[in-house]
Amino acid sequence: MANIDISKLKKFINRNSFMLHSADDKLSVTHIDFWIDVISKAQIDFSILVRDENSFKKLIKQYPNMQICYAKNPIDVENVVNAQPDLKVVLYTTNLAKNIHLLRFNHVKHIFIGTKNSEWLSKFNKSYRAYDEIWCGGEFVINRIKEAIGNIGHLEFKIVGKPQLKETFQNFSTQNKSSLVLIDTNNGLLLEKIYYANNLLKNKIYLYLPKERNTLKNELLNIAKSQGYANNIKIFDNKELVDEFVNKTSYIITDLKNLNPYLLSYNLPLIVYTEKEIDKYLIEPNILQEVLYYFNTKDELLDIIKELNKNKDKVKTQREKTTNMLFNKEAILKDKFIENIKLCVK
Repeated sequence: MANIDISKLKKFINRNSFMLHSADDKLSVTHIDFWIDVISKAQIDFSILVRDENSFKKLIKQYPNMQICYAKNPIDVENVVNAQPDLKVVLYTTNLAKNIHLLRFNHVKHIFIGTKNSEWLSKFNKSYRAYDEIWCGGEFVINRIKEAIGNIGHLEFKIVGKPQLKETFQNFSTQNKSSLVLIDTNNGLLLEKIYYANNLLKNKIYLYLPKERNTLKNELLNIAKSQGYANNIKIFDNKELVDEFVNKTSYIITDLKNLNPYLLSYNLPLIVYTEKEIDKYLIEPNILQEVLYYFNTKDELLDIIKELNKNKDKVKTQREKTTNMLFNKEAILKDKFIENIKLCVK
């Protein structure tokens, strides 16, 4: 394959005003997937540039009608830019060395938007000052960047939330005395603790177990049937069904492997299994640590759920503040991401 492919750019009339860029050799497809639907809602012509040939081949199959380009070296990148005379903005998903091939174009505004988890996983450094703007989920990442790089210079921050969460924030509602259990484990004893604690309180259980945990699933269903509890437990193996079942629950029970900040968007108490006391202090981002409930034994879980069933959610206020620090609900509901794209390309 050639070092450059711009064949997907619209011929003759090219009015792309912004371009989404990913330089990651392995994760470009994942990063583009995360943003492409949101960006398309702006209803403005845009292109996508990736620097990895395999990612390019996958993306043009996945999105045959999108203007997706591939460029290997700096000269190829220059040709991609020159083929889009109306280009005003580049949106960067990753902060990698290859970005310099685009950052040298002074007539374009350079905006870092990151990836799904970059705001708490990235190690920020002074290289981020190369961008004109950083668009953030909330105050949390702004504080992280300022602490890491000190003088931010000309760098401008804009809070846009995580627009992918808009539907979750708009549609969420709860019903009492049900548990959503997100767990991926071979630990049958842990499942027993969760099952019996909910059983004692007559809670309905929605349990995620991947297909490879079929033996555990069958064992648990057999126990439930023998105790006349089968109608109160629903086991599913597709994580995409989480949104469907979460609207029927009052709290989420999970383990460290399945814990992630996006669970905060459901505005439910999060109950986390930890094997050791020290585990809770290793959770990242660390602002999650104070807004979770922790258990190790069945009795500890039982006590937590009993209190929550009495509407005694002692970390609710702090959990809502933390959610806003990470995802800024107001910015999401007001479509600040789309609004800022439109302002940039005027």
